Amino acid sequence: MTVPRVGDWVEVRPLDDVRATLDGAGEREGLPFMPEMVRHCGQRRRVAAVMSKICGGGPGMRAVRGEPLVLLEDLRCDGQPHGTCSRECTLLWKPAWLRPAVPDPGGPAGEAGAAPVPWPYPLQAEGGAWLCQATALPRSTLPVSTPRKLLSAVEDVRRGEWTLGSMAAVYLETLEHRLGALARRAAGLLAGRGPTPVEKLGLLPGDWVQVKSLGEISATLDRHRKNRGLEFSRYMIPFCGGTYRVRSRMANFIDENTGEVRRLENTVLLEGVSCGGETTSGPCRRAEYLYWREIWLRRVPAPPAQG
Repeated sequence: MTVPRVGDWVEVRPLDDVRATLDGAGEREGLPFMPEMVRHCGQRRRVAAVMSKICGGGPGMRAVRGEPLVLLEDLRCDGQPHGTCSRECTLLWKPAWLRPAVPDPGGPAGEAGAAPVPWPYPLQAEGGAWLCQATALPRSTLPVSTPRKLLSAVEDVRRGEWTLGSMAAVYLETLEHRLGALARRAAGLLAGRGPTPVEKLGLLPGDWVQVKSLGEISATLDRHRKNRGLEFSRYMIPFCGGTYRVRSRMANFIDENTGEVRRLENTVLLEGVSCGGETTSGPCRRAEYLYWREIWLRRVPAPPAQG
């Protein structure tokens, strides 16, 4: 099976061709082809990333089983068949589901193809847990030893996918984050802090916001760096002080660890604001959207139109 490269144009194969690559559960090497992907059959897209490792499915970075994962530009899950999940995960593709394509110069990427069809594969387990690409990561990936993770990061530097400076910065940031977490937990235990605060802005798609400063946000967190159970991760720090447009409100999402639907209030996604994915094992290109409590944001006017 030919693996495309970043920047290549590919076309999603017809649904019948894709189904010929799947097992009885609708999966290839543990990764399901989901009904949310059917409408992209026949579409041409440029390859955004090719991944042999990914964050998810267990602690830290994990190795992809079999063929690598391919990410296509601007294709995310709409979550409708999966309980209207509003997480908007990046869709993951196996090379067997794609074929080379030659785009028309300056032409469109292709319209949505196949219409929705009755789905022959299970979307939920017997206990009701949802089955999707995110929940399948434990079986579509493999654990990696700590020495192998370090070697993988070094290999990324050698191939030019990561710089030595970025690698060193991530290791220093991780050490600082862990030492800071220990200090915060100790301080929290001594202070006996109560429930974290709530702020309701009623943000809607298209509204403009500014992410508050790290100090302001930290004042809303408990000793685990969470507000009402939602973590403010180190991947969110670079966006502090920035101005962004609201992409959508988060109503619920499928927990990839349990398959259960979890409800969210006063939380939004921001356009173009996704996880940078730089870990001590090297970069992950999954680019999942980050979840923002409204208390971490403030409304601002729309920026002037660019002339």
